[in-house]
Amino acid sequence: MIKAVLFDFNGVIIDDERVHLDLFVEVLSLYGVVVDRDLYWKEFLGMDDRGALSGLWSRHFGREPEDRVLHEMIEKKAAIYMDRLSSGIPLYEGVASLIKDLSHIYPMGIVSGALRPEIEGTLSRNGLREYFHFIVSAEDTERGKPDPEGYDKGFSRLASMDGLDGLSRGEVLVIEDSVQGVEAAKLAGLKAFAVCHTYSPDCFFPADRIYPEVGKILLQDVLSLS
Repeated sequence: MIKAVLFDFNGVIIDDERVHLDLFVEVLSLYGVVVDRDLYWKEFLGMDDRGALSGLWSRHFGREPEDRVLHEMIEKKAAIYMDRLSSGIPLYEGVASLIKDLSHIYPMGIVSGALRPEIEGTLSRNGLREYFHFIVSAEDTERGKPDPEGYDKGFSRLASMDGLDGLSRGEVLVIEDSVQGVEAAKLAGLKAFAVCHTYSPDCFFPADRIYPEVGKILLQDVLSLS
């Protein structure tokens, strides 16, 4: 029986995966890096900015960027993203209703490779911040998805909450849109629903259930998961 829920952010709540790719292309081009978009979708989607920028740089130059350059690229991308966010990036249809429905029964958190201001700003702007007890963001982890660090930390936050004494990992549901995210959730020992906003259903064989879009997930689906 599920006792708590963890949401991914990009590609699950906010429809911005292609925005992030465009910004990776834009920022890396300033340093002479040509991004293979197909490679990005296959290998880097779901990673935090640090992992994706470093990985794409390494694929182009055959070496990792200097820390100073990596930090500079992360800051540039974050600034452009926040400007785009202020202009409006839509949420996925039905996700706000799902969050509100689940919040009546389940404690919830967010585990994401996005930066905290990006998450906080979007949730607050759309009246959803109050439904989440905590956020684990890129600033809180050293390793991005598919490493389970973020979901391990999310589970620890849940397990320390009042009313969740003795919580087991199999009692926590993750909602994800990326192959890397589902892998991270399963490595952490958690249940996972996959939504096919970005990948086709056949990519998500480790997931417990697969949905065409997040708005198709019903409260009853979570209640019935054992």
